[in-house]
Parts: sequence; C-alpha cells; structure tokens
Amino acid sequence: MSAVRVLHYVDENKLSWCESWIALLCRLAELGVRNMAVCREGGTLSKRLRDNGIETAEYTPLVSSVPLLCRGFRDIIGKMTPDVMHTRLSSAAATGGFWGKHSKIPVISTVDKHAKVKYYRNADLILPCSNAVARHMAGQGFPSARMQVVYNPIDVSAYRRKESVRREMRAHNSAGEKSLVIAAGGRFDEGKGFERLIEAYSILRRKTAPDTDTVLWLIGDGPRMAAMKADVSRLGIGGSVVFAGYADNIKEWLWGADIFVSPSELPEGFSVMLLEAMASGLPAVATSIGGTPELVEDGVNGMLYDPGDAGLLAEKLLSMLNGRESIPELSRQAVKSASRFSLDAVAADTVEIYERFARLKEKTK
Repeated sequence: MSAVRVLHYVDENKLSWCESWIALLCRLAELGVRNMAVCREGGTLSKRLRDNGIETAEYTPLVSSVPLLCRGFRDIIGKMTPDVMHTRLSSAAATGGFWGKHSKIPVISTVDKHAKVKYYRNADLILPCSNAVARHMAGQGFPSARMQVVYNPIDVSAYRRKESVRREMRAHNSAGEKSLVIAAGGRFDEGKGFERLIEAYSILRRKTAPDTDTVLWLIGDGPRMAAMKADVSRLGIGGSVVFAGYADNIKEWLWGADIFVSPSELPEGFSVMLLEAMASGLPAVATSIGGTPELVEDGVNGMLYDPGDAGLLAEKLLSMLNGRESIPELSRQAVKSASRFSLDAVAADTVEIYERFARLKEKTK
C-alpha cells in the first residue's frame, strides 16, 4: 500500500520526552510513514518538530476538556486528510478521539500513565506503554481486544555518554570530579515524590557531609517548584542542590550525573526519563510501583524501594554512595536493560498497527 499518512496529536507545547518521541517519528518516516504533527502554540515543541522535517500545525483548544468546542482541530483534520490519527496525553485522546470518530479517521492513542478511561472511549485502539498500564485500563473496563502494549522506545546509541560534556556539566553545576551526582527530573507536581527526595537527600547530607561530596540535580519545572525550593532552603542544603529548570537536551544533564532517582509516589506508566537515564548509563533508584519494575531490577541495574519513605530512600542513596565500586557494573546493566526497548522494534510494531488501521479505513469507504 502507499505511504500511510499519520496525524500525531499532542496537546502540549513542550515535552520532557520530546527527544525520544521525535526519534521515533524520524524512524517511522524512514519506514515510509508520512508524519504530520499537531501541538499547542508557543513553547519549543513545534520548532523541534519542524527542525526534524515533520510537517507541523499549531492548535490551542478553546476548552480542551470539551471536544465539541474544539472545532479548529476538526478543520486541521480536514486539511491534513490523515489515514490514521495517533494521540498522546489524555486531553489529546479526548479531542482527537471525538473528531476522529466524526471524521471517520481511525484513532490510536498511546496511554503513558494510569489514566482515566473516559478520555479514551472513542479510541479504536489504545497502546498502553507497559503491562501495568494495560492492567489499569482493563480494570476500568476497557476491552482487551482494543489494547496492545507498545513500550516507549529508546535509541540507546544516541545516549552514549560523551566524557567531554560530562566534565563540562559537572564543572558548571557544582560538581567536582569525585562528587557523587544524584539526578532526578520530570514535572514537579503532586504525587511525583520530589519533596520526599529532597528530604532524603538532606538525611544523606547529615550522615555523610562534610566527609563525602554529593550534589543533587533537579531537572524540570512545574507547580511544586516554589515549594521544593523552600524545602531546600529550610533544610539548609541549598549549596549542594541545583535546580536546572526545563532542559531541551536532557542528555547533557544525564551524562554529567552518576545515579538517577525516580521517586514518584503515584504509579508511573513507563517513564521516558527513567529510560533515557538508564540508556545514559545511570543506575536507578526508583519506587517499586507502576511500570517501573518492568525496567528496573533490584540489585541488577539499580534499586527499588517503597514510595513515600524518605528514610528508606536515604538508605538506598547511602548504599549507592558506600558501594561506589559497584556503580560501573550497575551502569553496564542499565544500558543493557534499556536496549531491550529499541527504537527499531517499537517503530516496526507501530508501522504494522498504522497499516492495519489504514486498511480498515479503506474498507469502510
């Protein structure tokens, strides 16, 4: 069949995981997919998409929770005439599913978290990003016949550490050559556990400073940023905590670090940033919920712990610090684990799905 025209819809204007997503779109293009993307106005996402040769339109919904009021998106569908629509994030799934159904366009929706099923009722197929998310959606009554697990992909070769960048990042961000740099990142929001990480880090500092040099890098932004900064100040650890802000190129921060912490207290679907960190060779200290245990194996490529326990997290970090000689092997295993979710395999599975639904669309004309 001729190249499948796919409209990718994300109701955002910047994404912490845009690099791995754009890498997937580029690989899909190499396999013959005609990619078109729609995202919100402003931010950095539309430029990143266009810089990679992806036809892109910008659209900001009037009220994203009311798809009927998003008629501008219907007009975009009419102009782009896709064979298939692929949405990411719940608000995009709701709007895309509604107008896809009205436009007789098959809608495929990636579900990247433990989401509410109401946003996906019009999707012809959902792609849970882990078995944990698939179980969550099935538990809400979503039919298993309309689900297919497709993991988030990673191009491990693109995350191979550059030592010159590592030295530069450490030199400019409060870390010496022998410092243990702990990195964490994402959206600073309720349930993400960053406050508990800050508390755990303060415990670690009390137990080890000034004998041991440690630094905490917090990469990202969000509504809890001010509260997190207040916690850092209150605990007296401001001199060893760096707030990096939103990073377009997360790789450079990961290359500069030694370990990565994923402290979420709500189940993660299958964290792209955690996958990126492990592809960069960082052993992970992560909460044992959601899809994370499908990636992190306790004692093999990192450590798992129960969420919400700052004391226990501090113990895990201290164990990493005291056992630094084991970090190189944990690092090697982290890269090996990330390699299981290769860009090529995920792209091939995705193309098969697109072609299947494009054929169904042709049959219903």
